[in-house]
Amino acid sequence: MRSYLLLLTVLLAIAGCKGDGVGPKVDNPVVGPPPPRRVGAVSKTAEQYADANDRDSARSSDRGIAQTAFQEGDSSLPKGLEGNRVVATVNGAPIFESEILERTPVDLAVENLSDAARGTRGQLLERYAQQHEQFLLFREKEPENCRKYIDATVERELRTHVERKLLSEAMRKLLKKEQKKSFDDYSKRQLQEKLEDLKTEWNVTSSAEIDRELQRCGTSLAMVELQLRNKLMASQYIASRLKSSKKLSRQDLFAYYQQHLKEYEVKARVKWQQILISRRDESKAKAKLSILVDGIKEGRDFGELAMEISDGPNADEKGLYDWTNRGSLADTSLEEKLFKLPIGKPSELIIGPQSYQVVVVRERQDAGHTPFDEVQDAIRNQLEQSDHQGEIAAILKELWDTATIDTPYQIQGYQPGQ
Repeated sequence: MRSYLLLLTVLLAIAGCKGDGVGPKVDNPVVGPPPPRRVGAVSKTAEQYADANDRDSARSSDRGIAQTAFQEGDSSLPKGLEGNRVVATVNGAPIFESEILERTPVDLAVENLSDAARGTRGQLLERYAQQHEQFLLFREKEPENCRKYIDATVERELRTHVERKLLSEAMRKLLKKEQKKSFDDYSKRQLQEKLEDLKTEWNVTSSAEIDRELQRCGTSLAMVELQLRNKLMASQYIASRLKSSKKLSRQDLFAYYQQHLKEYEVKARVKWQQILISRRDESKAKAKLSILVDGIKEGRDFGELAMEISDGPNADEKGLYDWTNRGSLADTSLEEKLFKLPIGKPSELIIGPQSYQVVVVRERQDAGHTPFDEVQDAIRNQLEQSDHQGEIAAILKELWDTATIDTPYQIQGYQPGQ
């Protein structure tokens, strides 16, 4: 079973909006308002929820609780979700178990393809498909343990999904009928653009083939569309609420740089190459030394010599070591040489009890600070992002404070009635 759990962890990764851990607050946290209604021990399915929603809405209005209708919030739920467990409702809109458990393969399709990921997505997709097969086997062979694992996962990840639902439902309430249609059209265009990328990436020619590939991973194109729409809704709501960032002058940025100068310290460092010859077999070592000496006299490329004769760990990379800070090498004698040798000139032969070696310094920098001009754009982005994070946290707190959340699970950082 342990191996099943390890295989499943990748499938259950979550990405989304994150708050600052705040939940609803009251003046008296001990004697606060009554907790919100909770879903029964057996959660409603999507079909049962649709039937029961009118009754719930009527009871909610009697109590003065504003509750978003199921039809309004998620009226176009994909058929693949029918019969799925509702693990929470947020202002009347359901969150399904599959939205949490199918998150990773959905992200594979929803997120933008990065250059770094190209050429690897097909391999990832195959891995997710294999992990889904393991999940199905786990559920069949150990249903009780599987249920416990799923419940623990839902409880751990639920807060992220509740916050996204709060944001997307808040945006949905703001949209007029014609705006909803425009947003749906925009969402479909975004999905279509991603599908075109995926067709190329996964070497398929149709959306139906993409859907089949996703179903192998335990999800579907319908789920991708639902998740994308909710994600866009949440992002749009945040964008609509954020205030314009204050203009940061060069003086503001430089003041921050001066106040955090320690963060921009640069230690003395060096880039260097090494040819290391092991002395385990002295006769072979002497033969390699002969090639090394002749090569240096002939002006051969040091990196090519390293690839040919070096026994060092970086021989395949032409013996090159990237930036090495002063104080990071165990061999202090070698380190002293690296910080004194002329740049580009091979050292003398360094004879040790287990090896011979020759090194070349390629670049060297003295201790100091990263120049302000090189970091000012990063400082601007950091300050603007920090400013926005505070605004987003306040927006989320406002939504938490007025939310009606029904769930049998504990939500991290949220205590009903507090």
